[in-house]
Amino acid sequence: MILDIINFILIVIAIIAEYYFIYVFFIKSKRGKYPPFVPTTKKVVNEIVKIISEYLENNSQMNIAELGCGDARIICKLADKFSNHKFIGYEWDKFPYFLAKIRCKKRKNVSVYRQDFMKADYTKTNFAILFTGNEIAKELSQKLASEMPKGSIIISECFELPKLKCINEVNTDKKNYFFLPAKIFIYTIE
Repeated sequence: MILDIINFILIVIAIIAEYYFIYVFFIKSKRGKYPPFVPTTKKVVNEIVKIISEYLENNSQMNIAELGCGDARIICKLADKFSNHKFIGYEWDKFPYFLAKIRCKKRKNVSVYRQDFMKADYTKTNFAILFTGNEIAKELSQKLASEMPKGSIIISECFELPKLKCINEVNTDKKNYFFLPAKIFIYTIE
């Protein structure tokens, strides 16, 4: 009897999750233009934090944006380490946005907005962290190149950004949840 109830609950959760991903991926994300919420693995989060830390340690207040921040695990980890910098997360999907708001609630140097990151203003952003997709990479790289100040850094997980100068590639030797090689591309705005 208890096993039947547990199985029923698991089936209901699986059905809800499947409908959620179908709805988000095909309807809300403009047929996959924006990737669905998939948390970044702990190893990749740590690598991104390590890379950005090298830049932030010796600088005064900087503005760091995470485009498609999901549950905001990256910017929250950075915000805990660097309280003098300002962190902004953009998430269009309601569910991860809700998770991000809960996670960031007590962090005064983090703001999370439920907004399409393609409509945000990056003129005062010194760093951008993102996990995009091939569909939007070209359009996003053009937007960032035209709006971010010269010398700004962009960290892209898994996806290359055309039109930007790649200054480093970091291979984490692990696959992410999409089974893509978890490579981190580091770009600068010239």
